[in-house]
Amino acid sequence: TSEPVDPPPAVSSPNVFNPTVTVFGNGLYRYADAGIDNYFNLREVEVDFQAAVDPFADGVLIVTFESEAPGEVEAAVEEGFVNIKHLPLPLFDEPPLGLKLKVGRFRTETGRVNRLHLHDLPQMTRPLVIEEFLGEEGFIGNGISAQVFLPTPFDEDSAVELVAQALTGGGVAVAPGPARSPGFVGNLRWFRAVSGAHNFDLSLIFHYGRTDPEVKLGATTYSADFLYKWKPLRGGEFRSFVLGGQVMYARRAFLVATEQREARPLGYFAFAQHQLTRATYLGARWDDTATITDAAVRRRAASGYLTWYASEFLRFRLGYERRISDLAE
Repeated sequence: TSEPVDPPPAVSSPNVFNPTVTVFGNGLYRYADAGIDNYFNLREVEVDFQAAVDPFADGVLIVTFESEAPGEVEAAVEEGFVNIKHLPLPLFDEPPLGLKLKVGRFRTETGRVNRLHLHDLPQMTRPLVIEEFLGEEGFIGNGISAQVFLPTPFDEDSAVELVAQALTGGGVAVAPGPARSPGFVGNLRWFRAVSGAHNFDLSLIFHYGRTDPEVKLGATTYSADFLYKWKPLRGGEFRSFVLGGQVMYARRAFLVATEQREARPLGYFAFAQHQLTRATYLGARWDDTATITDAAVRRRAASGYLTWYASEFLRFRLGYERRISDLAE
């Protein structure tokens, strides 16, 4: 008889607890009519850490080094959260709901563009309506986010997703808002693919936050975000067309001295992008928004851009923007 053989020792990777690290750089050369702002600037470097905490959750930390002008750099935590992919709960862990939780600091579900980091934007800058309603960097909040998928027995080719978020510092149009004020975001998203080549994506968004923590003045924003994409199955690597945009309307109470006022700004942007070759894309965007404090004052911009992908990880973009505003830009 042979002697029993002990099982070989488990092999563990020395990097099992180390996160994956990705670094993104975003440089910009700007030429303006006035000539005083002509410069090249490495406007952002982003360091992205991601690690699997356990089979149920992932950890994400995104640190940015931003520069608004050459030689001026600020470091910040853009996002830092635990993404709980599933929990052993009988109702929510299984389809169709599939509950997912996010706890920490993250980009809120106040629109597709708001979710994107600077290096992922389809254009050089964020739309003016995003700057006015959510801040120059978009709306980044601290709190908890819950995502579920709703059943669609009426249309098996559709997908419906509901995201609810509770935030600290959830102000509207002064993002991130008063530091200890509450904020709430709801996003109902519908997606449908038609014939494998046409994709429709629509989100209806609700956002409530405070504009003054002392007198508890609030603001409510209603928004619709739309994206249509055409990419044929045959020749899809060389041909595509994208049409999208977002409209935002807010009712915002605020104080001027001791007088309470209300503004009802409305703004939107729309863009289109056509794929010319496998690596070249041509696009245009139109922005039109009221300012958050005075709906009679508007900011507008027309822009065009040409993007060339040298590879999956390297791209160059040439753009032109013309601003027509009631304010001095």
